[in-house]
Amino acid sequence: MSGPNAKRQKIDNSLTRWLGKPDSITITTNPCPSPNSKTRQSGIDSEWQKTNPWLIITQDKKGMLCKFCIKFNMRPKNGSGTWVTHPCTYLVKDSVTSHSKSKNHQQATDLEAASIVASQGHGIQAALDTHTSMETTALIGAFRCMYWLAKEEIAHTTHYPSLLELAKTLGCDYLNLLKKGQNVNYTSQRTMQDMLLTINDQIQTSILQTIHNSPYFSLLIDETTDVAVVKQMTVMARYLTHDYQVKTSFLTLVDLPDGKADTIVPAIKTLMTDRQLPIQKMMGFGSDGASVMVGRKTGVATQLKSQNPEMVNVHCIAHRLALAAAQASDNIPYLQKFKDILRQLFYYYQNSAVRMSGLKEIELILGTPSIKLKEVADTRWLSHESAVTAIRRCLPALILSLEREASERCDATAAGLALFVKNPLFICTISMLSDILPHLNRLSKIFQKTTVDLSLIDSMVSATQMSLQHLLNQHGEHMTNLPDLFQQLAEYGVKEDSTVVDKFKDKTYQQYINNVIENLHNRFPDTALLDAFSVFDPDLICKEDPATNEYIHFKKLQTLASHFTSVGDYQTASEEFTSLRHMMARDMKDINYSEAIRKIATLKDCYPTLAQYAQILLVIPVSTADCERSFSTLNRLKTFLRNRLCQKILNPLMTISIEGPAVQDFNFPECVKLFGKAKNRKLTTE
Repeated sequence: MSGPNAKRQKIDNSLTRWLGKPDSITITTNPCPSPNSKTRQSGIDSEWQKTNPWLIITQDKKGMLCKFCIKFNMRPKNGSGTWVTHPCTYLVKDSVTSHSKSKNHQQATDLEAASIVASQGHGIQAALDTHTSMETTALIGAFRCMYWLAKEEIAHTTHYPSLLELAKTLGCDYLNLLKKGQNVNYTSQRTMQDMLLTINDQIQTSILQTIHNSPYFSLLIDETTDVAVVKQMTVMARYLTHDYQVKTSFLTLVDLPDGKADTIVPAIKTLMTDRQLPIQKMMGFGSDGASVMVGRKTGVATQLKSQNPEMVNVHCIAHRLALAAAQASDNIPYLQKFKDILRQLFYYYQNSAVRMSGLKEIELILGTPSIKLKEVADTRWLSHESAVTAIRRCLPALILSLEREASERCDATAAGLALFVKNPLFICTISMLSDILPHLNRLSKIFQKTTVDLSLIDSMVSATQMSLQHLLNQHGEHMTNLPDLFQQLAEYGVKEDSTVVDKFKDKTYQQYINNVIENLHNRFPDTALLDAFSVFDPDLICKEDPATNEYIHFKKLQTLASHFTSVGDYQTASEEFTSLRHMMARDMKDINYSEAIRKIATLKDCYPTLAQYAQILLVIPVSTADCERSFSTLNRLKTFLRNRLCQKILNPLMTISIEGPAVQDFNFPECVKLFGKAKNRKLTTE
C-alpha cells in the first residue's frame, strides 16, 4: 500500500501502539436524548431557530451558520470563518448562545435592523444613508480618540490603535466600520498624520479668521533650543475677538538654522504671507529684548518697522525684571560664587538616588520637612527664591548629609560643599535673599500674566523699589532672626562670626539691594508713547471738572496722533476727547483702567479715532510669558525619546495642546467633513 492511505494507516498504528488498543467505541453523530434527560447534550434542535431567526442549519444537519454575519461579513477577530464561511460543528445550545452574545453578531444584528428600517422608509437610498451615517459616526469616534491623545500629549503613533481597540471592548462597536479590508483600517501612519493635520487646520482656520476680523494684531516672538539641539522660534499672535476681548494664540513653531536677524525676519514675513496677515495691521512686536531682536540698526524689530513705522516694539517686562534681578549680583564676587554652589548642590543630589535617599532619611530623623532641592537658572524667572527657600528649610539635614557623604564615602565634593554651607557668609546670604526675592517674585508673577494693566506697571515697580529701600533701613524677618539661626545651627558646626556678619551687612547686603533698585529703574524707563495711553485712565480725570490738567491730556494725545498717523490727526482726536472725558468722569470712575480701555474700544461709532487708539493699546504685548509656556509644551512633546518628531507633525501637536478646546467642545463632525474633502474620499460605499 502506498500514497496517503498508507501514510494515514502508519500514523494510526503508531498511535495505537502508544495509547493502547481502544475498547469498542460507538460514535453517534446525531444522538437522541435519553428519556430521563431534561436537556439535550448534543445535536441540533429545530426549536433553536424559533428564538434565533438568524440561525441557518446545513442540509446535512451537521453544522450551523449565521445569516446576519454572512450578509455583513462579520468575521471573528481570530480571522477564522466560523459561522460565516465555515459552519460551526460544535452542535450544542451553548454555541448558539455564545455566538448571539458576541460583539460581531450584535453589530451585524444592528446593521440588519437599520437596513430593514431604512428600506421600509425610503428604500435603498435610505438604507445607504443610514450606513453612511454609521460610517461617519465611526470616523467621528476615531477623531475623538486621536484628538484626546494629542490633547493629553500622549504619543499617538503607538497608542492610537490600542485606544481604538479599547473603545471597541467598552461597547463602541460602530468603530468596526473603520475596517474596510485588510489594508484599510484608519490606523496607518499616514492616516494618523492626516488626521492630525486636519484637526490642526480646523483650529488654525478659526484662529486666523478671528485675527483677520480683528482691527489690529501683534506678534510675540521668542527662541529656544530643544532637546534635539534644534533652534526653534515660536510665534504667537495677540488680537481682539468680536466682543473686544484680548486673546493670545499660538501660530506656529519655526526651525531656524541660526539666530541671526536676517534669518528671523524672512521667516516672519513668510509666515505673514502664508497666513495672509497684513503688516499694516501689525501694531505691536513683543520679544525678550535680545540685541538680535531690538538692535537699532539691523534688529528684527527695526527691519519690521521699516515696513510699518507705526509698529510698537516692546521688551517683555518679565524678561526685564529677570535681568534686573540676575544682573544685580554681577559686581559682587561672593554672590557669583553663591550661585555656582546652589547649582552644584542641586546636581549633587539630583544625579544620585543614594544621596537623595540619605538626605530624606536624615530629614525624617530630625523631624524637618521633606524638601527637594530646586534648580537655579537665570533664564527661569527668579527661580532663586524657590532654591533659597528649600535650602533654608533643610539646612541642618543638608549639613549632616554632606558630612556623612564626606566621611563614609570619602567624597571630596561633599566635603567641599559642607565647608561652604557652614560658612557664615552662606547663612547670611540665604537670609538676605529670603527677605529680598519674595518682593521681586511677586512682581514677576504679575508680569507673567497674559494681560497686564499698563497703567499699573510703573506704580508696581515703584512700590517694589520702595519695599527694597525699606529693607536698607530696617532688616526683614530673616535678617532680623539671623542670630537665632546661628544659635540653632551651632550644634551642626556652624560658628557665628560677628565681624564677618557686620562686614556682610555693610558691604554685600547694602550693595546688592542698591543694585536691584538701580536695575529696576534702568530696565523700566518711562516710555513716552506707552505713557501717552494713560490719557484713557479714568483715575486721571477729575470728576468735578474733567477739563483739569487739560494741557497734559492734550500733550499725550499729540504724542499718539504723531505716531499713529494712519488712525487720525490731532485735531480730530482732541475734539473727540473733549466729549469723551465727560463720559469717563461720569460713567467710568467705578471701573479699572483695562475695563475702561475695552469700553472705549467699542465706541467706534461715536469716537472713531480714540476707539482705534484703545484697540491698538489692547493688542500691544507687554509680556511674552505665553511664548515661554509654549516652550514648556514643546519640551513635554519633544522629549529625548521623540526628538525625531518632524516639524510637520510637531506643529499640529503644539496647536492641539495649546489652543485645542476640551474634547467635548470640539466640532468633530466638521473635522470629518474637512478630512473627507482633503482626501477626496467618499464615506459611502459603492
